[in-house]
Amino acid sequence: MKQELLEHIVCPRCSGEFELKNKTEKNGEVFEGTLICDRLHRFHVTKGVPRLIVPDSKTIKSQTIRAFSKKWHYFERACSPKRWMKLQYKWYLDRYWGGNESRFKRFLQTRRLILDAGTGIGHSAKWLSANPKAQVFAIDLSEGIDVAYKNYGKTDNIHFMQADLTKLPFKMKFDFILSDQVLMNTANTVNSFRYLTKFLARNGVIGIYVYKKKGPIREFCDDYIRSKVKSMPVKEALKLSRAITLLGRNLAKLNAKITVPEDISVLGIKKGKYDLQRFIYWHVLKCFWSEDPNVDMDTSIAVNFDWYYPEYGHRHEPDEVRSWFAREKLKILRFDVIYSGISVMGKKL
Repeated sequence: MKQELLEHIVCPRCSGEFELKNKTEKNGEVFEGTLICDRLHRFHVTKGVPRLIVPDSKTIKSQTIRAFSKKWHYFERACSPKRWMKLQYKWYLDRYWGGNESRFKRFLQTRRLILDAGTGIGHSAKWLSANPKAQVFAIDLSEGIDVAYKNYGKTDNIHFMQADLTKLPFKMKFDFILSDQVLMNTANTVNSFRYLTKFLARNGVIGIYVYKKKGPIREFCDDYIRSKVKSMPVKEALKLSRAITLLGRNLAKLNAKITVPEDISVLGIKKGKYDLQRFIYWHVLKCFWSEDPNVDMDTSIAVNFDWYYPEYGHRHEPDEVRSWFAREKLKILRFDVIYSGISVMGKKL
């Protein structure tokens, strides 16, 4: 934790000012310590990361924090390599910036206070730190934040915190908030979105990605499998995720094509030619498998585990998401819909 972070954070329970006690330093940063607010609420800094989750909230005991902590624990190696980060970065640029990296970098030059609400293992925080004059505040509910700190904690303008995006510990507003692939994993997507917008400064921009609703067969399978998997011991959930991944791999190896002669609108299936694996993937169950040589077996398992193991994985319709921005009086700057999800950027006027 960088000492200057104290200038920006408050107690997530009462918004009181913090004082740092009993600190020990390592490599110029606060490595251990206790944050005590005016009302004597205590939060700890451990392994260089402030732990700002309200201890008596349901969040700290939730299945969600366990699910994503386990994900990053088991798949740190699979999801950390530079090749996977490059694929994710390209996907981010495609969805929010039309693939134009220069446009993204120019935008960052106009931002000074940036919130990365759900940074995972920190890749997105690193992208957002490209402007050295900006300060990036990267939070995550899970213990993936420790991996993020290990990966990018030495970056001068990134501050990593374990915190809940529905109980933020900040005294200021931000001119850019990114919550990419996160909000639908909270208890209520729209409530979480509305809460985040309260921390958006005038003329600030918010970017979100949420899952898109699929056809009824896929929706049924998603709900049914999640209802079974979310209560499993993690090793059993990993075993099932591997089995689903192997199904996807073997379907892909068939290299089989099918033709749907006419639209089947009641099932959300459009006419056309499909690879069999992708048809099953989009219309029956998520059995992710990538033929890309940069995506190994563990990474594919991680994608399926990420989908089915968390307690919440809400899906939404495009018009529904548009209404969220309208209600908060946010001007939509970009609205990108693909089969898997909806990416939106909006500006607070």
